Amino acid sequence: MKQNLRIAWIMGWAIPRDNFEQLVLFVFPKVKHTFIEPVQNAISAFSKEKEFDFTVGYSLGSLILLKSELPVSISGKKVLLAPILGFASEMKLGGKIPLNQLRYTQRILKINPVNTVNAFYQLSGLVSIPPISKPYTQEAIEHLVYGLNYLEDKFFEGTINSDILALSGDLDALLDSTILRKRIPDLNIISNATHDPVKLIEALSKIIQ
Repeated sequence: MKQNLRIAWIMGWAIPRDNFEQLVLFVFPKVKHTFIEPVQNAISAFSKEKEFDFTVGYSLGSLILLKSELPVSISGKKVLLAPILGFASEMKLGGKIPLNQLRYTQRILKINPVNTVNAFYQLSGLVSIPPISKPYTQEAIEHLVYGLNYLEDKFFEGTINSDILALSGDLDALLDSTILRKRIPDLNIISNATHDPVKLIEALSKIIQ
């Protein structure tokens, strides 16, 4: 791996930055990282003054990256971990969760956000992310609502060529790798990996080192 490598990470829905940062630094301790939350102004973190060797979108972050149209001169090589092309199963783009379940999550999020996020962690198999214990601020709840609305409304129907590196777990509870591979012919399917980011980050390190 070259020295002074710069990697930007657009994170997944409801993943605390501190937790995600710890996971990444354990695998990439000598790399310069920028962590970007999947909020409405996420792409504004990129500019001509801040160029990266890789930009990694994880889960919701992967869909934001795909929809961003960031030039490679700024993003560097684009990487998708647990790539979401269309979240709801009705979109037939690899997502497994029915639209009515997503909308139910949107409703209960406003009633009890902590329980809703922890239930999502359990459903997704996010064992590396500790359960949420502290109440969310109103601003944080608005970011969570934005993320779920984005997953309902946005999708990517194009074919993803080899210019973009993509990795998905074969045990992902949210994504069907077989369907994803129809849109991502060079998809790296990681054995015994779920939607949890750890094994995907580890697999990425082996590919790019």
